[in-house]
Amino acid sequence: MALEIEVWHDTIQEKLLKDNAFLTQVSDVSEDYIINGTIVHIPQAGEPSAVVKNRSVFPAPIARRTDSEILYKIDEYTTNPIWIHDAEKKELSYDKRMSVLSQDVSNLSQNVAEGMLTNFVVSPVGTNNTLPAAKILETTGADVVTALAGTGSTGNRKAYSLKDLQVLKTAHIKENSWEEGNMNVLLTADASTQMFPVESAITATYMASVSEAERRLGVMFKAQGFNIFVRSSAYTVAGDNTIKAFGAVNVATDSEAIISWNKNMLEKAIGRTQAFEDLGNPVYYGDIYSFLARMGGRAKRKGFEGVFLLKQAASA
Repeated sequence: MALEIEVWHDTIQEKLLKDNAFLTQVSDVSEDYIINGTIVHIPQAGEPSAVVKNRSVFPAPIARRTDSEILYKIDEYTTNPIWIHDAEKKELSYDKRMSVLSQDVSNLSQNVAEGMLTNFVVSPVGTNNTLPAAKILETTGADVVTALAGTGSTGNRKAYSLKDLQVLKTAHIKENSWEEGNMNVLLTADASTQMFPVESAITATYMASVSEAERRLGVMFKAQGFNIFVRSSAYTVAGDNTIKAFGAVNVATDSEAIISWNKNMLEKAIGRTQAFEDLGNPVYYGDIYSFLARMGGRAKRKGFEGVFLLKQAASA
């Protein structure tokens, strides 16, 4: 029986956002651009006119505002084609096709999420394309926590704490990127455990402050004005504050990091998704399937205003 291609189109899009709920808290410009292209341009306004109090010199100088732009790429993610032999469709006690395709869509979703997290702090095109080191803050908790960046990262780090949310909030306010109701933090599972321990009575309060509608959107906690999301991993930052690629080999001085952002200061553009099928292939004696998804994004301002990382600080 043929694959219901249009159903899988919707399934991929739904999976991308359901598995990665934090992406719902990024402004969506998909309808504003021709997403079948490869590059999105974000205009950047130049400096405003100077203001003079009690002007006494005339004529006033005339200036022309010089605008610029930043760019980001619409990435294309494709799964390797998967082959299901005709005998497997008839002899197995379960629907292998649905099992295989569901697994591939989940894997596609994971890779798109990691790609988008990267794009929010390191854009592959244009200039001014990396989060400034000054926007990578450090944890302030207890200093006896094992490094969380994964295999290869060693030594102790300072734990995540609720105070760190206040540190992030202060940083956003100082750069004028704080907007009530639009602020978000993405924690890793370990960061969530450290910041919101189950035995703490206050954790229950932060969970109870989340409405049912917000919970369906993936919000786990609300604290210090942030909507807080949780996923398995976020970022790895080197000792010199270089943001490492997902899957890169860790070294001893690497540290885990989380992200905070203003919804209106990050953007995403979702292109087409597509499911491909080749039924009854005479060479492979079975069916072949693959999937494609297109998505890109970036901080809207060239200085990455509205975005901060918080990494585990080194400790004794």
